[in-house]
Amino acid sequence: MNITNEAIDFLKTALEEEETKSVRIITEAGCCGPTLGLAVATPEETDEVKQFDTLTFAVAKEAEALAENVTLDVESTEDGITLVLHGLQPSC
Repeated sequence: MNITNEAIDFLKTALEEEETKSVRIITEAGCCGPTLGLAVATPEETDEVKQFDTLTFAVAKEAEALAENVTLDVESTEDGITLVLHGLQPSC
């Protein structure tokens, strides 16, 4: 998984008041199979862990294959700035 500087800045601001400064990339049930999700959570023992600036990013073992060619970025919408996963293959 790749993470843009803009996504790191966004998450640093979003997590300022959180007790943990780590984001865990996990699998979630999608409409046609597993997809990726993000959770503010402490890494688990089997996670692949990387440090980016002051944040910890952990990829759950079962999410590694899905996250391999994905980039976490931000995108401006009419509702504001949101996180997006570029390169995530649709599950349908």
